[in-house]
Amino acid sequence: MGKFLPKKTTSALKCFLSILTKPQVKHFLVYLVGLIWLIKFHSTREIASQIAKLLPDNLQRFLNGSPKKRKHLQDANQNLLAQKANRVPQLLVAIDDTTSARAGKHIEGLGIHHSADGLIKGQCAVTCVLKMAGEWLAWAVEGYRPKASSPKGEFKSKIQMAQEILQDLRQKIHGSVTVLMDSWYTCAPILIPIIEAGWTFVAAIKCNRILEINGKKTVVRHLAKGPRTYKTVRLSKKRKLKVAKRIVHLPKVGTVLLFITKGGAKETRFLITNNLNMSESEMVGLYSQRFRIEIFHKDIKQHLAFGHVFMRSWQGVQTHWTLVMIAYNLITLSAPRHLKGFRQKIRHFRN
Repeated sequence: MGKFLPKKTTSALKCFLSILTKPQVKHFLVYLVGLIWLIKFHSTREIASQIAKLLPDNLQRFLNGSPKKRKHLQDANQNLLAQKANRVPQLLVAIDDTTSARAGKHIEGLGIHHSADGLIKGQCAVTCVLKMAGEWLAWAVEGYRPKASSPKGEFKSKIQMAQEILQDLRQKIHGSVTVLMDSWYTCAPILIPIIEAGWTFVAAIKCNRILEINGKKTVVRHLAKGPRTYKTVRLSKKRKLKVAKRIVHLPKVGTVLLFITKGGAKETRFLITNNLNMSESEMVGLYSQRFRIEIFHKDIKQHLAFGHVFMRSWQGVQTHWTLVMIAYNLITLSAPRHLKGFRQKIRHFRN
């Protein structure tokens, strides 16, 4: 194995191979290779026939096997990243969710989900990525099942899943962390544990959110009206924002710093942080990096078959997603620093 792969990759792979049985090791490597090297048709039949001349049923059994195996693989991935992250003084973390359109009979975990293209039928996962030493890496990919399709007593909301992801982060990461979120996850059950951990959040809030100023309640969009002192912050050569800030009270959370950003006539957004000393340029620089999780979603869908799932069982889908996450990290960790986009990195890895 070490003869064909970079040292960084082989040392990272050892973290995963050590927790698997001998038959599982073979199936793990075959499926991982199939995800990375095949361009289209990432079915278990295609991977088995083209990569190792195996029976596809063996790969199916590996993917649909015990949920403990998937949990052990995700733990190994997090332990690998934690070793590196704990050497970094400042860590950026982004949490979001993504959907995979699917249709068919007897597919577990199907539901109607919000996406960039509107409501779609398919499956959904809550994801978390972190930035260290200039690279964004996948920390967790947890499948979300709507209540109607969940076994009795097993339903977890996206908020609960995000809480569990942050709890794992808190147990394994010991440095300073800044968490980036969109408005869907900006709620007290998520923000309060971040504050208790001594971390910082930079999060969007909806324009109809209720805030308190000097003991009086107001809707946040009203704060964008009337005269206010705005500071111009440049995002790029062609784009700049006008940003105003003020201290407000967020019910159930506490005192936060609110930023009102205007990028155009209809581009008013509202962001909050628990760092009351944060400047306008710091906020813009931090929150603009939240978009990296959207790029992560795009990369795993285009290059690692995140949405090309050929299994009907929910356990098989989640194992598939976990292996996609591991493949993404192996490619990113082994790529030379001068390669920027994931397309360049995976091509370099294949070569």
